[in-house]
Amino acid sequence: MNKNELFKKLMQNREKDLYKIAYSYMKNENDAMDVVQDTLLKGLEKFDYLEKKEYFDTWIIRILINTCKDTLKKRKMNLTIDDQDFTLTLQEKDTEGVIDLIKTLDLLNDEERELINLKYFQNKKLSEISEIKGVKIGTVKSRLSRTLDKLKENLA
Repeated sequence: MNKNELFKKLMQNREKDLYKIAYSYMKNENDAMDVVQDTLLKGLEKFDYLEKKEYFDTWIIRILINTCKDTLKKRKMNLTIDDQDFTLTLQEKDTEGVIDLIKTLDLLNDEERELINLKYFQNKKLSEISEIKGVKIGTVKSRLSRTLDKLKENLA
């Protein structure tokens, strides 16, 4: 199996997940699709550098997140988590609670929002977040704990 075929096989059924992540950063369907396409091109171009194919998911998500951040930096936009994700997740429980949560998330810095996004909206394991962020699991745990404490404090 050649490089292109293997890349295509590994990418099967992942574009939708990549789009969701991209949309949570870009807040725009077209921008999210553009970022996913750029990510696929970068991934295919750099595919030979991926030594362990079992880390493909983590690797391609890291490329996607970096591409989103680079695109946003160029436009000087702020990174935020998609408000619609919160509405869809929490809408049935408590409308006022959703609004409070969205306002509180806006108080978080980019790093904190990214951790919340990866852990609770993308359902990533701590080990996956560790790989994506390039830090130790203990660091992820402590940062996530501080971020959750900050959220609780602001929601109280």
